[in-house]
This record gives sequence, structure tokens and C-alpha cells, in this order.
Amino acid sequence: MTSNPDYIQYAKPALQPPPTPLVLLHDGGGTTFSYHLLGPLGGRAVYGIHNPHFYHAEQVWTDGLPEMAWHYAQLVKKTIPKGDVILGGWSLGGCTSLEVAKVLARDDKLRVVGIIMIDSVYPRVHGEGVPKVAERMMNWSASTRQETKDAVLRCFDEAYRMVREWKLPVWDEAQARREEVTADGKPVTVVGLQPPPVWLLRARETVPVRYREDLIVEVIDIPGHHFNIFDDAHLDSMSAILRRVCQEVDSRAAATRHSQPGSPVQAEPTW
Repeated sequence: MTSNPDYIQYAKPALQPPPTPLVLLHDGGGTTFSYHLLGPLGGRAVYGIHNPHFYHAEQVWTDGLPEMAWHYAQLVKKTIPKGDVILGGWSLGGCTSLEVAKVLARDDKLRVVGIIMIDSVYPRVHGEGVPKVAERMMNWSASTRQETKDAVLRCFDEAYRMVREWKLPVWDEAQARREEVTADGKPVTVVGLQPPPVWLLRARETVPVRYREDLIVEVIDIPGHHFNIFDDAHLDSMSAILRRVCQEVDSRAAATRHSQPGSPVQAEPTW
């Protein structure tokens, strides 16, 4: 793991308008390996962000998910400085995407048009005790180095700590839509910061909705359980579902963009 983000799939320049880039954030193990197994996702640029602390045992995210998300938001902006972007990730990656979206909400050049959570576990509201998180299930290949095994397990431990301490991000509803008056006395409706729509791909588990009932626009069942979503037997289905959801995000974003003059336009990523 060297570049961060790393290019997982290259955009097809012939496609016009270009599909919205997708940035997938690492799971609890800290790597983006599983995302490299996916089939084509509609000719869009696909990036992966891994945990930069992966091989550095002495480095931790002292302030938890918010600190990690702030750093990842800077990586996203470095790669895609303006236009639209889709965030997402498996398990922890989906939760982190929500926090990154909150950081980017005040960016006037880059717009998060959707979040795709891949079987992300819902953390309990702060104060309800220890959140339910999936127990890890590791299947190492014969060629996996001990250094890598140790790094993955350490990242999992760090992920459990961060999720346990995490307070879900809050968008100020009072500022989401408000009435103002222009300099010439005309009333206008100002749309403020709002969370992007979320698509949840779930491995046939109960969907909790206590956080925000308006957040998740669609729940899609995917084959397998939490730990074998990216196994060979499910990769074709997983890729097809993810491709379809990305296209839905594109369509929804285009409709929103046309109804809001002045919204960011799609731009080619800077690499």
C-alpha cells in the first residue's frame, strides 16, 4: 500500500457525461483489498482509501472516527477537488463515509451526492452501552506475512475502540431549510447543510432506523453474510448490485443538480 487513495478502476473518458467517481473507504481491517476484486462499475473512476497507520503500530487516531474522517476528507479533496463524488465502504467504511460526508458538507466545490454502505453495522447511540459489532473472522492465505496479519488485527482492535466511542454526526435541522430576504426585499428559501442520501446493501440482517429515518433511501439485500460478501461465489452479484446503485445515485444527483442552479458540476479527478 503506497498511494492513498489508490486507483481501483479507471474512468472511461468516452462516457459523457462522465459517471460520478466512487471513493470506497477501508473496512475494519484497514485495507482496500476486497474492492479490487469487484467487476466493472459502469466506467466510473473508483478509488480506495486504506488506513495510513496500517504498518505503524505507534500511530492511532486519538480522536477516533472524526479525526480519521477529517484526514480522509482531505484525501478525497486532493483527488477530486470539485464536482460530485459518491462515498462508500464495507462495514466500518460505511460508517466512516457518513463522517467524511459531514466534513465535506461545507465544501462549496465538492458535493457528496450519495453514500453506499455495504453491510455497515449500526452503532448504538452514545450512552446506550457497547455497540454491537461483527466479530472478526479471518481466513489467511498461505502467503500472508505475519507482519500483515498483525497489522490487520491491530486495525480491527482500533476500529472497535473508535466505533464504541463514536457519536453519530448531526446535521442542524434548523439550518437545513430556512427563509431569508434578499437585499432587494425578495423572500428566498435557502437550503443549508443536509446529509446525502444513503443506500444500504445488507447481508439480510435487521435494519435499524433509529438514527435518521430519512437518511436511507433504499435497502438492498445482497447474497452471503457479513464476512463472505466479497467471496468468489458472490462477486458477480455484488458487482452488479453496486453498479446499479451507483447509476441510481448518478440519476438522483443529476435531477438534484438540474433543480439547483449553481451546484457543482462534474469534474475529472486530479491524480
